[in-house]
Amino acid sequence: MTDRHPDDDRPDGRPRPRYGEYAPEGWVSPVAPPEAPEAAPAVAGRSDASADQAARRPQPAPGAWGAPPRPGAPVLSGGRRFDRVATFLLIGLGGYGVVSNVVLASTFASSLLSALGTAGYPVDVFTGQSDLQRAGAIIAVVSVAVFAVTLIWTIRRLRAFKISFWVPLSAGVIVSFLQMALVLAVLFGDAAFTQAILDGAGPSL
Repeated sequence: MTDRHPDDDRPDGRPRPRYGEYAPEGWVSPVAPPEAPEAAPAVAGRSDASADQAARRPQPAPGAWGAPPRPGAPVLSGGRRFDRVATFLLIGLGGYGVVSNVVLASTFASSLLSALGTAGYPVDVFTGQSDLQRAGAIIAVVSVAVFAVTLIWTIRRLRAFKISFWVPLSAGVIVSFLQMALVLAVLFGDAAFTQAILDGAGPSL
C-alpha cells in the first residue's frame, strides 16, 4: 500500500496547489510587497526632470549681487587694499588742487602778492604783476592736463590690479615743483624785488 500525503486526497488525484500557483495570468496578490526595481525608473525620471529645470533656470552673471565671484578673479590682499585707499586719497587731493588752481587763476597775482605782503616781503616794489598773472594761468592749464593724464593712467593700472598709488603721487610732486619754479622765476626775475630782498627788506629767516 502506497503512502499518500494528506494534501493528495483530492478527487482528481492532483496535489493541493500552493498559494497562488494556479492564479489567473496578471493576477497580483493584494498582500504581496511591491517590487523595488519597478520604482527606480520613476525616481530617475524625476531626477532628470529636476536637473533639466535647474539647467534652464537663469543663473546670475559673475560679479552681480549675490552671484559667486568670477573664476580666476584676484583676491585683494592687505597691501592691495592699502594701495587702492592711498590711490583714491591722492587722486582726491590732486583733484582739489586742480580745482583750486583753476579758481585762483583769475586772481593769482593779487592773491599771491597779498600773501607775501602779509608775510613781510616788499611786494610794493614788485612790478611784474602781469607776468605773475600769466604764470598763474599756465599753472592752471598744466594742472588740468597732468591730472587728466594721471587719472586715465591710474584707472588703467587699477583695472589691471597693479600698484597705482605712485602715479598720482609722482604727478603731484611734478606739478608742485613746476609751480614753485615758475613762481620763483617770475618773482626773482624782477630786479627791484630781488634787490629789496637782498637789502634785508624781507622777513628775517
